[in-house]
Order: sequence, then structure tokens, then C-alpha cells
Amino acid sequence: MKSAKRWIVLSGIVLLAIPGFGQDKELEFRKNASLFTEYHKNGDFRSAVPYGWKVIQLDPARNKTIYHRMAECYFSFYEKETDTTLKSANADTMLHLYDLGIQHAPDRAGSLWLQKAYVLENYFPDKEGDAIAAYEKSLEIDFDGTDFAYVDRLGALYIRNIPNDVSFKMKAIELYRRVAEKDPANQTVVDRLRRLITDPRELIELAEKKLATDPENLEYLWSTAQAYIQAEQYEGAERHLNKLVKKAPTTVNYWNELGKVFFRQRKFRQSIDAYESALKLNPAGKENYLNIAWCHRELKNFESARTYAQRAAQRERGWGRPYMEIAEIYKASVEDCIMNSKGGDWAKMDLNDKLVYKLALESYQRAKSVESEIASEADQRARELSTLVPSREDYFFNRDKIKDGKLDIQGTCYPWIKETATVPR
Repeated sequence: MKSAKRWIVLSGIVLLAIPGFGQDKELEFRKNASLFTEYHKNGDFRSAVPYGWKVIQLDPARNKTIYHRMAECYFSFYEKETDTTLKSANADTMLHLYDLGIQHAPDRAGSLWLQKAYVLENYFPDKEGDAIAAYEKSLEIDFDGTDFAYVDRLGALYIRNIPNDVSFKMKAIELYRRVAEKDPANQTVVDRLRRLITDPRELIELAEKKLATDPENLEYLWSTAQAYIQAEQYEGAERHLNKLVKKAPTTVNYWNELGKVFFRQRKFRQSIDAYESALKLNPAGKENYLNIAWCHRELKNFESARTYAQRAAQRERGWGRPYMEIAEIYKASVEDCIMNSKGGDWAKMDLNDKLVYKLALESYQRAKSVESEIASEADQRARELSTLVPSREDYFFNRDKIKDGKLDIQGTCYPWIKETATVPR
């Protein structure tokens, strides 16, 4: 036991002897850190910086915020300085601090690269290439957490340099598309893309040239598929997306995009398969239940279409779109019945057809009650059906079929519905 205690004491002595563990050094570190913080907090940057440099010298990895705060000091010096030589020296020091921070505080590297990029862009007119590289590095580390204003600065640099290097056009498009996927309501992104993509064929050419340099690159394959989609050349998009899902079968976005491309080509069976693959990877993807419902409706698989729309409705309370789709399914089934069972003669529309239209109208009303944002659209579609539902005369002449205030929906076209319609009082 005595030897064990002796070892512990000796270990402490050894640790104190190691740089970074000495009590004197610890006290010095804390004193300098405290003085730096106090002066910095009060805006006395001239007094703060000597203590900041001492903190970095004593332990460069310990105080992770020191690099941002020291750079803030030198930014203040830069703004107030009138001598161009000294002004340039302050900007150089800011870059040096960011480099030190990237090296010693890697968990803050994303924001440090971002600030470095901003300094390079704004204070060094001849270093736009370095600024682009720094912005790219920052976004590589933390794209989702980066404010759009900085992303847009990179986009502006890309656009400005297109005359010097046409590949920057593709980079700008890819950048804004990535933002659009995350924030489709961003009007600035929409405007930027509209100006960039003037000729979709040119975009395909650029994407294919880039892909040719590395045919197995997933990012290049994805960009090329998107270029074909933009040009509405879906066969080309399908070719590249098929390669993507083979190379990365667990990436949900690839399956979702392939499902859309199949749908736009009216390849509904293949579209269903793609969306089903996406659902296996992400069962919470509510939109894909609705996408599959659309495909089944187009295939005239009305019962399956309704089942998937109902499953979509179960995924989220307050979502009215599934009920809009159920209404569309009922409408489509009536139209299919008239065209294929009654020779396209709408004069032969009978009570059962009208009752199915009534179910559609009620589903529009349900959509409106569930999600007020789509009330106007639901009302408009419901009005279009108002003259197609049963009239008072229809109910009167079929009163012998009414049981407990309801009518069964019958007929050879609608055995799948298995619902009754409520008769108005």
C-alpha cells in the first residue's frame, strides 16, 4: 500500500514536470486568459491582444474561442487603420489566427474556414481562388449549419469567375440546387438558378464532361442526372439514377428521384418499385405513400391507390393532401367506368356513379377540415362536382334502396369501394 501511495505522489511530481501540467504554468494560463477576456469584453482590444497571444503560446488547443476573438481584435484594427501597409498586416494576422485555430481547434474548423474565406474574399482582391477554396472547405465540414448568406457569397464568386473557367457554372448550379433541396421556398435560389440555367442542353454537356473525368463519382452522377431532369430528358436521368441506386442502394434520395423520373415517363410500375425501395429505407417518408397512390391511380388500381392514400393520411395528423388524393381516386374510378363500361356515354351516368362522386366531394371537404391551408383548392374542386352528385329527385326515386339513412354503392365498376353513402336529411 505504501509503495502504491508513493507511486501516486511520484506520478503527480512527474505530471507537474511535464509542460502544460506545472502549477506555475497553469496559474499563468488562467491569469492571461482572464485578462484577455476582461479587456476583450470591454472592447479594449489593444490591451487584450498581448494576453491572447500568451494564452495561445501556453496552450494553443485549450481555449477554443481564442482564435475567433483574437481575429475580432485584428478586424477592429484593420477597420480603423489608415496606413495601407499596417492595414494589410492586420489582415494577414487574421488569416494566421484562423490557420492556427484550424490546426488546434478542429471541432471549430468549419466556422474558422468560413471566416478565413470571408477575409480572403474581401480584403485580398487577388486571392479569390483561395477564398473559393476556403468557402468550399467550410461547407464540406458543415453545409447545413452554414447561413445562406455565406453560401450565396460562394455562389457569387463562382458566377463571377465563369468567364475564366466554365466549370464554375456547374459548381454554382450544384451549390444552389443543394440549397434548394433543403429550402425549396428560397426565392433567391430560384432566381439564381433561373439565370444560370438558360439552356438545359448546355447544362447536360457540362455535366457529362465533368462526369467523364471520374465516371464512378457519385456526386458527378447525381449532378448529371439532375441536368437531364432540368432538360426534361428523363431517359438520360433514368440511366444515371439506375447506376446510382446500384452503387449506393441505401441512399433514399436516389430512389426518390428515380421514382419521380419513372413517373414522368409514365412508367408507373417501375415508379412504385422505386418508391417502395425508398420506403424500406425510410418508412417515415409520408410523401412516398402518396406517390405510390398516384401511380396506382394512373394504373387504374383504384383499391390499392386508396389504401396507400389512407396510409399516407395516417402518417401525419393535419395533413390534408391524402384526402385530396382519395377524392381524385374516386373521380378517376367514375371516369374509367363511364369510358370503359358505358362506351364513353355520360348520359348513362347512374346513381352509383353519382354516389361515388359524392364520396369524392366529401373527401375534398375532409381535406379542407384537416388542413386549412388547402381550403381554397379543396373548395374549388368540390364545386366542380356539385352538379354531379345525387339530386333530391335521385334520392326520392331510389328511396326503397335507402336503409338507415344510407345507400349502398353497387354496380360492376365499384365492388372495391365497399362503402355506403349517407343520404342528406
